[in-house]
Amino acid sequence: VFGYAATFDVDRVPIAIMNEDQGLQGRELEARFTGSPVFEVAALPAREAEVRALIELGEVILVLRIDQRFSADLKAGNAGAVQIIVDGRLLNTALVAQSYATSVIAEFNQDYIATNGLPRPTALTVARAWFNPNLLSHWYVIPGLLAKLLLIATLASTALAVAQERDFGTLERLLTAPVAPWQILIGKVVPALVIGFVQGGVMAAMAILWFDVPFRGSALLLGVSLATMLLAAIGIGLMISSVARTRAQAVAGMILFLVPAVMLSGFATPIASMPAWVQALTLMDPVRYFVVIARGLFLRGSGWDFVWPQLWPLILIAATTLGISHWKIRRRLD
Repeated sequence: VFGYAATFDVDRVPIAIMNEDQGLQGRELEARFTGSPVFEVAALPAREAEVRALIELGEVILVLRIDQRFSADLKAGNAGAVQIIVDGRLLNTALVAQSYATSVIAEFNQDYIATNGLPRPTALTVARAWFNPNLLSHWYVIPGLLAKLLLIATLASTALAVAQERDFGTLERLLTAPVAPWQILIGKVVPALVIGFVQGGVMAAMAILWFDVPFRGSALLLGVSLATMLLAAIGIGLMISSVARTRAQAVAGMILFLVPAVMLSGFATPIASMPAWVQALTLMDPVRYFVVIARGLFLRGSGWDFVWPQLWPLILIAATTLGISHWKIRRRLD
């Protein structure tokens, strides 16, 4: 799984092509992108508003815009204008995709020059990165790092919660205490949730105040998303702890989940470039969803319409794992 997931190669990059030129050369350049194995044309927008929506919602990583006078300018012996717009929130993928797109245009230049005997390049490329115009790496890394660090801290504090008491011999006292399983569960969840929320708030503040990462979204949405992600991570930790019989087993289970969760989160390598069966595995990874939310809130200023599609899977993961933990605790009480 790691061998497939840990790749910086980019292929099947979802792109949009806005061809405002109906001339032969414009259609030929479009065909080169359509036929490229690196790119996968996801949309053919006709208006600038559609381009903005596609980038903002993360449906495409790159937009190729061919000027309406592209073919006419080439026939007149002038440089034809081509614009490349990339999603700066996905820094590594955006840079690689931009490089591929530039190479396709350069090959078009060479072929057109050779065919027509021209002395100079024919297509003038203008590249723009949205949401991260200077392509600063820490703008990209730090919001994603927030999710990774919170997962590590939360799992470390909850994966041992039940197994540790079994090793210390205090589980029997807990089982004989006049408390319901849901009360035991709340007693395990609340401290980890409070500590994780405080940690998350401090790290978000450091990202903004110390590292100068812009925060363009809603603090309320960030708080709701942070709490949901923590509940999902706590649920996974408690599920591991309730299944494990010893602390050693709990630690092994934590590592067994933690390493793939980081690798499959899309933090450093694009999920879209992973095989379909590996992409299916990422659907169970809470970090995957929070990385998208954090980068969207920090760099884009995303709203509820963007956050909700990432939030409901976190709610589902939290409900499932906490439900399993509650069932395991109740079985032990019985």
